[in-house]
Amino acid sequence: MIAGNNAERSPYDQLFYLFVIGAGVVVTCSRRINWKRVFAANPALVTFYAYFAVSILWSGDPSGSMKRLFKDFGQLFVIAILWSEKQPLEVIRSLYIRCASVLFPLSIVCDRYFPRIGKAYTLEGEPMFTGVTMQKNTLGEMVMSLGLIIIWDLIESHKAGLTLRKLWDRYLLLMMGLFLLRDSQSKTALLCLLLGAVLTLRRGRLASRWVSNAALVTALILPYIVIFAQQYRSLIAPVVEAVGRNMTFTGRTDIWQHITTHTVNPLIGAGYWNFWGGPGGRAIMVAMNTTVPNAHCGYLDMYLDGGFISLMLLGILLITVSRNLIRKSTASQFYSLRFAILVVAIIYNMSETTFARLTTSWFTLLLALTEFSSATAAANGTFSINTDQDLAGNLTSLPTTRAASPGEWFS
Repeated sequence: MIAGNNAERSPYDQLFYLFVIGAGVVVTCSRRINWKRVFAANPALVTFYAYFAVSILWSGDPSGSMKRLFKDFGQLFVIAILWSEKQPLEVIRSLYIRCASVLFPLSIVCDRYFPRIGKAYTLEGEPMFTGVTMQKNTLGEMVMSLGLIIIWDLIESHKAGLTLRKLWDRYLLLMMGLFLLRDSQSKTALLCLLLGAVLTLRRGRLASRWVSNAALVTALILPYIVIFAQQYRSLIAPVVEAVGRNMTFTGRTDIWQHITTHTVNPLIGAGYWNFWGGPGGRAIMVAMNTTVPNAHCGYLDMYLDGGFISLMLLGILLITVSRNLIRKSTASQFYSLRFAILVVAIIYNMSETTFARLTTSWFTLLLALTEFSSATAAANGTFSINTDQDLAGNLTSLPTTRAASPGEWFS
């Protein structure tokens, strides 16, 4: 695997991204989504993307940064299409479950019968189980993101009165996901999936605002403790060792030690997704005598991309949205799920980089972060979606509906 930002890109991949974004633009235009209202409802997210758009001006590779930002921002068009459906929650559930129904079994098949596809090797020559992805941590991230939606779907399906016998396919997918996490040894993803499940399933006093605020504050403090792990060694060592890791976080701290206030401009960084393909990233690779694709920490990569300003904007985005979700968490199960996804993302990015990257977990986080109070129009008439009002109405219909099972797709 070629590291940094210098990896050769397949022209087929580029055409695929262009087609998806172009199709998204066409569909959102045909549904007459009011983007002014969307942007007004998401000021923190708009500011976050706007800053990285400006960071292209001081990027060492302006063209590369612009292309990556365009593809990342293009995910919002896909999300807008999902929210503009008449039953957006049903569509979201079906989308994730159908993806899991294809990717989970295919990953197991690749591992068992096509090891040249389903396995790869680390730089030290050790085999790792990758499934349909290119790296074991990417596989773990995919399972974690899809698994959270499967758990949510199971909750809503049981509320609808469906029995275990009718939900066997969901439980089978969940078991497949746990099997993939075990085989890939992606323990961070496993812990985050379990944490997300607990936050989604909690009831009674555990679902109170006080508990939610405590979970949020703890999650926000943890990245600081982990990045400065040596200073807090006695505090976190038992927890780290309990999950089968050491205090180097599988070599991640060696990378972190090379990232200081002198690595990039501490205020504005090196420009969006530009550092590891530039002279700064190459200098760290030479110093470590190994290939380094990223900082293996979403917060440090945000710092490298946009300096302390980007970290501040990220913090504002996460805190603003989380506070809003906490206030509404008792309104529906979906708000509890969104809060769980946000907390999981905060913790997962302590040891992996997914913030503002084309990954499954970032797309899922954008689904949780974005409020779509946009006017839309269907081909047969105009209707509107307001996430604060219409979602409640949508959820009341869930006892009579559920996401289609794999066997029902073509019936």
